[in-house]
Amino acid sequence: MAAFANFVSLITGALLVALGLGVAEAILAVWVGSILAGTLHGLLSAAGPRFGKTQVVAARHTFGTRGAAGCAFFTLVLGTGWFAVECVIETKALVQVCHRAGLPTGRLTNALVLLVVVALSVIVAVYGHSTIQVFERYGAILFVAFCTVLFVSLLPRVNWGLPPSVAGADHVAAWILGTSVIFALVASWFSFASDYSRYLPREVRLSSVAGWIGAGTSLSMGLFGSAGVVLASIKPASAGNLLGLITDSAPGAIVVPFLLFIAIGEIWANYLDVYTAGLSGLALNLRLRRWTAALACGLLGGVLAYLALFVSNFKDQYTNFLLITYLWVPSWAAVVLVDLFVFGRRAGTLPAVRPAAVAAWLTGLVVAIPFVDSTLWQSPLAIGLLHGTAISGYVCAMVGGGLYLVIGRQ
Repeated sequence: MAAFANFVSLITGALLVALGLGVAEAILAVWVGSILAGTLHGLLSAAGPRFGKTQVVAARHTFGTRGAAGCAFFTLVLGTGWFAVECVIETKALVQVCHRAGLPTGRLTNALVLLVVVALSVIVAVYGHSTIQVFERYGAILFVAFCTVLFVSLLPRVNWGLPPSVAGADHVAAWILGTSVIFALVASWFSFASDYSRYLPREVRLSSVAGWIGAGTSLSMGLFGSAGVVLASIKPASAGNLLGLITDSAPGAIVVPFLLFIAIGEIWANYLDVYTAGLSGLALNLRLRRWTAALACGLLGGVLAYLALFVSNFKDQYTNFLLITYLWVPSWAAVVLVDLFVFGRRAGTLPAVRPAAVAAWLTGLVVAIPFVDSTLWQSPLAIGLLHGTAISGYVCAMVGGGLYLVIGRQ
């Protein structure tokens, strides 16, 4: 639950209002996306106690030692990308605090704050799993408390009856896109899943692992995503900048502590990103110590965060990041789940490549490309017949998983 009890979940829920959805239907989209993705996340986590390995290493049982290298690379990119996203949010929150304190808030301030944020995020991440567990366990409780206070203070301003701003086929497309955005946020954790369940005892029931992790993920993402929708209804035109909306709308006595807590909360959220990115680098057989790999990923993520702050539009780049994740992860996850639960794959001799698994994964990825709609790539099919929706994740999961069911049994 703790992994989704953060400001990113609020921002992602608010994006559904920016897409043109009304409050009630946006909340429904949040829960549909959360439950679908949360269920898959729980099932993937079962690989932890079964194999006792991180997700990208456990995936070698499905794809082979070399066949799983693609997943390790993409997961390294994911972890580094999430680190950059979190750093941007932390920096924006702290700069807002500086502005309220009357301090200068120009480019230099942003750069200095970002430097501090990156350093703090990396320092603790190198200590590993036990330290992360402590921060997540207690930090999530504090975040819930802060969100409750904020929500109560803004409750009178919430527009519960906010209608959609789109109609017809565009309306349907926006709703499907909304479920996809929420699904993509959770799906970006799929290749991290067993990184944190691998310490569970081997004899634990896999149904319990999948059930509790799936329920915790779905509940947390559903609640905080819905809260983001509700807060965005206060000023729908500012839904793409939830941090600024809250800063302008909430009482000052609440805003400053909340901004400070967001900054601290996103720093410990970054521990998960740097830790997993470091593990993925090791899974690629990079000859680095884990802490060195984590440090390198943190530095690269810091550079990406700088570019997102000063060179591009953060909202658009964040949406693109989610949709890129949505392109490759669902097909990969579907193949792993078929291998784990249908074919019953267990630990054994690992080949270099399992061609059927790799072929099914990549086929799902390629088939999904015509269904992508983002500022990076707008498929004529997606912007024409599909009215701007993005169903690439659903397509690649069905194609990849279905194909592997046919060709994968060995």
